Amino acid sequence: MRAPDRQRFLDAVAHHERPDVPLFEMEADILVVERMLGKRCARSLHSFELPIEDVVEWNRRMGNDMVYFSHVWHLGRREQTDADGRLHYADGTMKTREALERITFPDLDALRRRLDALCAAIDGTGFGLVCGSQNAGFTVPTAIGYQDFCLTTILDPGFILDFQKRVHEYAMTELEALLQYPVDAVKIASGLITSTGSMISPEMLEQFEFPWMSELAARVKESGRSVLFHVDGDVSRWVERFLEMGADILNPIDPSAANQSIYDLKKIYGKRLALCGNINVGGVLCKGTPEEVAADVRAHIDRLAPGGGYIVASSHDLHQDIPVRNVYAMRDATTLTALPTRISPPRG
Repeated sequence: MRAPDRQRFLDAVAHHERPDVPLFEMEADILVVERMLGKRCARSLHSFELPIEDVVEWNRRMGNDMVYFSHVWHLGRREQTDADGRLHYADGTMKTREALERITFPDLDALRRRLDALCAAIDGTGFGLVCGSQNAGFTVPTAIGYQDFCLTTILDPGFILDFQKRVHEYAMTELEALLQYPVDAVKIASGLITSTGSMISPEMLEQFEFPWMSELAARVKESGRSVLFHVDGDVSRWVERFLEMGADILNPIDPSAANQSIYDLKKIYGKRLALCGNINVGGVLCKGTPEEVAADVRAHIDRLAPGGGYIVASSHDLHQDIPVRNVYAMRDATTLTALPTRISPPRG
């Protein structure tokens, strides 16, 4: 298993071709993490919320070049616990304007303490750091509940915008705190696009989603860091818009979207955008053999890594039904696959 190397990731983002390709898996289900670590872990919704020593060790065993840091703002969420003790989102509860008076903001000092501990733990290891930013376009729909959010964009758009403005003010404050650390890239997420299209109209995305993403991305770019857009579903029609907003990396590039091919995206945007993901969590990773996973990863590297700009990762997160042997097959296929050295022809 190779050592982590943040420069491997940075070179891919900058479209510098090199024989070794980066791996960056952001998150795994706690049950997958437990199988990989060989022990029971603290019950958590997200693997990046585990104790720091578990986070670092999981990233090491994953073969990652970057460690992902974030925290989930559970604003307004109604959640339920399953038989394994894990929290799951059920619905939002902040469905009326009166709920705005109940907004409580996360403790930035607690965030800083955890980030201090993580930075100390990865110092000198070779790992780079990617931080996730809060985004009003994602947090507000989960606080209200997706169905009620979509209806309210029509029935009371002013309420949605007022809610989003309050959340966005905090998101920008949190982003400033994150940018005080040695962050290599910031992830900005959207939750309103599915494998069949957007939950609201393209025009509404411009009103209720993209302005907040744009302002966050502009601040990240101003700081000299890279912007990673994590947008599920079929994003093919919005890639040019993401580039306008400042995206450097697109993840996770869902292969189940009928109109979306990562290979077509490479042909069209390969010089302008790094692509991260596409190893199918509902297909080969879940149902394939380790040999089939390895072949799929090698095919992605062979077709996407030339010229730089490809980062191996799954097409979402590593869910509980993915066998650990397939996780390791993805890792090992990445770390053992090398592009051939390209020799430039002599001049003159």
